Amino acid sequence: MTTKEKATAERRAQILTAAMTCFIRKGYYRATMDDIVAESGLSKGTLYWYFKSKKELFLALVKSIMQQIEYGWRAQIDDPNKSATERLRLTTTLFRVELSEMAPFFGIMIEAWALTRHDPDVELLVKDMYTPYLDIMNRIIIEGIASGEFEVDSAEATAMVIMILYDGLTLAKSLELLEVEWDKLLDATELLLFRGLGAGNGRES
Repeated sequence: MTTKEKATAERRAQILTAAMTCFIRKGYYRATMDDIVAESGLSKGTLYWYFKSKKELFLALVKSIMQQIEYGWRAQIDDPNKSATERLRLTTTLFRVELSEMAPFFGIMIEAWALTRHDPDVELLVKDMYTPYLDIMNRIIIEGIASGEFEVDSAEATAMVIMILYDGLTLAKSLELLEVEWDKLLDATELLLFRGLGAGNGRES
């Protein structure tokens, strides 16, 4: 990467960080480009040089968050020596960490999900970015079926159900819908998941 490319990447990251702060604080609709200019400490001209509109900036931020989660997930499970059960346990452990450390980001993702109903550009982005998540989970389930670790009929349907389950937990956590001890809730979720797959207790090593 050249010096110019590095400077461009750093400036872009600076803007995305400022935008994330504003969207978390005010939400997509109430946050303005002027808010982001003030938060970033940059000029309005510089901001618009990188992003032509609030929507373009929001899309870039959503893409960045989803890629960060995807890359972190792949890094955790990308070991050919690990079994499907081990990969899935690593996945559930990673979710526990993300549920705590990335909680502020989830509000942005919920707004993105809501916007998919009315904005084709957001819908396309979320679908495109969500596809790798399903592919990773589907691959884990297929490997588990092939090795005899999992006893399910459809890898694709099972992967989808697991993703929906954890999306629901993310939504509940973000909106604080449940007054529960989250560690106990996640323990129960993993127990249900692994026993349902025929892999035994998800908390075993």
